[in-house]
Amino acid sequence: MLTYLYAFWALVGCNLIVFGAAVYAHARVRAIDKTLEELDWETLVHLTGEVGAMKRSLQKTNNRISGMVSSDPAQVLADLPQLQNVTAQSNGRMGG
Repeated sequence: MLTYLYAFWALVGCNLIVFGAAVYAHARVRAIDKTLEELDWETLVHLTGEVGAMKRSLQKTNNRISGMVSSDPAQVLADLPQLQNVTAQSNGRMGG
């Protein structure tokens, strides 16, 4: 008989935990639904455009950073005077 009593209270405890989790999930869904009611298509379009602009900016930055890193730094230093001469000859001035 004592075993049934422990089993009963264990099941009651489990049911209370599940009920609490269900109430928490319901509250989260209501909060998200309330937040999304204010979101219209125009706002969504603007957000999508902003995300696209940020992605392009990040890609440009990553490409610039990748271009700065060379596999052989000695080769970059060896090519540096040659690059400076090309720049000086192309616009007729030194130092930009």
